[in-house]
Amino acid sequence: MKGAGRLGSITTRMLIILAVAFALIIMMVYWVIETQGKPRILAMTSETVVETGNEVINSIMTSINHVDGLAKASSAIAGGLPKQDALYNVAFDNLMRQTDQRIVGGGVWFDPNMYVEGRERKSFVWARDRSGTMQQTDRYNQVSQTPNAYYRDWWYIPAMYASHDHCVWSRAYFDPVSNQPMMTCAKALYGSRNQTFDGVVTFNLLLDNLGTAMQKWQEKVGGYMFLVDLDNRFLTFPDQALVTQTTKDNPQGEMVTAQQFANSNPSFAPIANSLNKVNETLIDDAIAKDESRYTLAARSILSTTNLGKISEQESKLLSALLLLNVDQTFNLVDSHLVDTIDVPNDFVLQQPATAFVFRMPFTYWKMVIVKPNSDMMSVANALSNQLIQAMLLGFLPILLLTAWVFRHYFTQPLKRMALAVADMGTLVEQKQYQKLSAHKLPQSNVSEIQIISEQTNHLIDRVVENEGALAEINVHLEKQVAARTQDLQQAMDELKASQVQLVRSEKMATLGQMVAGVAHEVNTPLGYVRSNMELVGDNLMRFDELIAHTDALLQALKAPQAEQAQVTQLIDQTLQCCEEIKEDEVSEDLAGLIKDGLYGVDQIAELVISLRDFSRIDESKVKDVDINECINTSLVMARNNLKGMEMTTDLAALPLVQCNPSQINQVLLNLFNNAAQAIAPDRKGELHITSSIKEKQQQVVVQVTDNGEGIKDSTLARIFEPFFTTKKAGDGTGLGLAISTQIMEQHGGSITASSVVGEGTTFTITLPIQSQARDNKAAKTLFE
Repeated sequence: MKGAGRLGSITTRMLIILAVAFALIIMMVYWVIETQGKPRILAMTSETVVETGNEVINSIMTSINHVDGLAKASSAIAGGLPKQDALYNVAFDNLMRQTDQRIVGGGVWFDPNMYVEGRERKSFVWARDRSGTMQQTDRYNQVSQTPNAYYRDWWYIPAMYASHDHCVWSRAYFDPVSNQPMMTCAKALYGSRNQTFDGVVTFNLLLDNLGTAMQKWQEKVGGYMFLVDLDNRFLTFPDQALVTQTTKDNPQGEMVTAQQFANSNPSFAPIANSLNKVNETLIDDAIAKDESRYTLAARSILSTTNLGKISEQESKLLSALLLLNVDQTFNLVDSHLVDTIDVPNDFVLQQPATAFVFRMPFTYWKMVIVKPNSDMMSVANALSNQLIQAMLLGFLPILLLTAWVFRHYFTQPLKRMALAVADMGTLVEQKQYQKLSAHKLPQSNVSEIQIISEQTNHLIDRVVENEGALAEINVHLEKQVAARTQDLQQAMDELKASQVQLVRSEKMATLGQMVAGVAHEVNTPLGYVRSNMELVGDNLMRFDELIAHTDALLQALKAPQAEQAQVTQLIDQTLQCCEEIKEDEVSEDLAGLIKDGLYGVDQIAELVISLRDFSRIDESKVKDVDINECINTSLVMARNNLKGMEMTTDLAALPLVQCNPSQINQVLLNLFNNAAQAIAPDRKGELHITSSIKEKQQQVVVQVTDNGEGIKDSTLARIFEPFFTTKKAGDGTGLGLAISTQIMEQHGGSITASSVVGEGTTFTITLPIQSQARDNKAAKTLFE
């Protein structure tokens, strides 16, 4: 009996119901996070990694394009100069000494007999000494010091066969002086008179800052990242010692290939296999384009180079690169991602990870970003834990408050009422009806209990008045009436609560779709605005260089003791810098980038204004509104769902209508989303919106027409019923059109639909130009 008494308490039962409902909510939230939230967050994290990888590729390509442009200019200068030692020594000495510190050497290498007949070797070569000063060297022209002719070396031959206007980049190797990794940019040199092949222009680029740059990007993206060259030979790696080996030909050390590293570290094999697959695709594309030219170039490169310094695989890759780079382009907007790999147990991270492989244009270097799966899921896990913890912590005060409220407002008054009724029962059994007046129930601030008290007191009066069996019968009947009244009131309260909850659920679903679309629309312009701003910063550095040359020239002109040769040299440098800026069209690029950036900002501003107009949080009451503005605002909000559809509008000049703009926006957005969902995947969607005026009825009419599958007559008759939907379970609540109908009726308007199966559907909404007195007309509830 004690257990039954405790469980029979209304407070205990209510707390049990709340606890069960809360447990179900937590289970549902956890299921949504696991099945919907985490996959979406994982996809967003992957997109962030890909965007960062593209930024890194674009950053590296900026430096590569700088060296490429320097090689093009040097090739043009060398081809146009008369073949005189003094001219080449002066021209290229000035050029090499002004190069960036990362360029540690280079020069002009003439083909046999192309400089002076009968001369096998003639080159003009510069290299930095150990102090970093650029010095000219003549040792490559001496057979005793360099017995292997440079014109048969592994960087010279590919440049000779190149049929495009870009550098041919060598493999990565170590600089004998600085012992730092470096690569050579080789560009063919053609005579200005007859455009015959005269030799090769080279620049040696030091790669010492690549590792530092990769480390900075790695701190931003997490995990680790590295670069490999065309032959998948490492350019950078978190631990450089792991990918470096010394050989007989390269005692200072050389980089190993990804496949060599995977042979000694099997857990690296998935990444190495992907890199090899990228190179196989490169060779297949070259064969598909021109197999005969590809085969001839590969054999020539392999047979012409000396000492076997180039492998057969590397000759094939160089041949494919020379053939494909003719059509190669570089676009900052394009994605450079070529493969995504699941790594069960990464060699460096010692845990499951995901590898993203990127390919760089022109050089066909590859960059790999390896991110641990635990990092990619950490945001989702943290969000799940925080959400559940917050719900648990929030439930305890709610539970305690509910217990106190029920105890204070229901349990205790009901107990006092039960004691008083028990006393009355005793008096009735004793047939002491006149004493019942002294046991009347007190007033209560709870309406249900107050009703019971009033009715009970009324029954006491009746019993006292009749003092007999009739009084007892009346008491019994009144109790039944009171009980039924209480049940009906409770049922009505529960029905109203359910209605409010369902309406809120439908509004939240619409809000979720709108927020997802807005986030998608904002993300795109933000991405290229950021990218354009970075490029603007890079291009401004070119003008800083021109200002520096101009300042130096002004100082020399102002100095009375300045030599004419120095002034001439400074003038040449300034003019050369101007020509480079003009040739690279830096000003045009800056104007275009700024214009594009402003366009992106305008797009975001338009979206924010449309979102503000759509919500109208500060204008939620009835006011004079242009319905055409509501149509345009709702179209912007639904733009993400309407992608791929052809939209046309025919909007007449409308008078202002008295209405709630936020609710009208909700109706229009619901109709636009329904139209988008009515289009079959294999059909070109069309959406036509018109607005007009009915002069006689003083009404504004809006029609929304789609070319979807149409609605059957049996279905059309029920589409405005609450909970009726033709969508799959979980895709819709069936309340969208029901709520829209209620909104239109509250505005004194209407919403109707007509449809032809196979042709499309038209929804028509009408609104009175002058608002009807809704206070004098009870609005219909959603559920009648």
